[in-house]
Amino acid sequence: MKKFFICLLIMVLVCHTGKVHAAQRVVTSHIISDVWYENVFLIADKVDNMATKNFTVQVGGGVDSVGGEYLYNFPNWYNDKFAPKLFYEDINGDGLKDVIVALISGAGVALSTKETHVLNQARDPYTRYEEVPVESINDAVKRLVKMERKGNEITVLIGKKKYLVDFLKFGYQPSVDPPGVGAMEDYKLENGVLYGDTNVSVSIPEAFIGSLKVKYAWDGKMYKAESITFKEAEPLKPSS
Repeated sequence: MKKFFICLLIMVLVCHTGKVHAAQRVVTSHIISDVWYENVFLIADKVDNMATKNFTVQVGGGVDSVGGEYLYNFPNWYNDKFAPKLFYEDINGDGLKDVIVALISGAGVALSTKETHVLNQARDPYTRYEEVPVESINDAVKRLVKMERKGNEITVLIGKKKYLVDFLKFGYQPSVDPPGVGAMEDYKLENGVLYGDTNVSVSIPEAFIGSLKVKYAWDGKMYKAESITFKEAEPLKPSS
């Protein structure tokens, strides 16, 4: 796979030197299949030692691009640090594999915000991929979750399900801040279903008290949060 390994070589050289004198196209993530038309490459311009922008999703191609390829350009996509996540799986139940990309929109100490992009595959009659909207984790939480604090008790209300969390048992410094989300986010696939995860903290992001898991479903126009579950964190055990 000449083109793929050439791109990887460029990426390794740039990362090693830490210098970028001009925009260089690199393969940031890839999925290699047994057949050329299910190979997927995520290609972008190197911004600096970590960040990439101006993405292209390539579906198909292999040794000397035998058989052709589909190219989709997204000039506004930006990835802050580390490698983006890439999936190629049917997540809307139509029997056709879709491309899912999870980019890092922000990163730092105790911070990792993500955004996800989905390219639905369609055949009408020719194969094509089209980006469709995905409800953000924050928007889903605002719509489906209510959180409040009264003294040391944190209440997380999701539909008719109510969770009560005692803030004191975690041993954090006293705080009067309300609970919040969004400092740590992630997207993943489980059995063909798209999920998003975010932390629940007080004095974001230090005082972690639990996490919210967002389950997405295709409604014919976009991927929208279908349900959310809360999992309380385990208090840290005192060191001996």
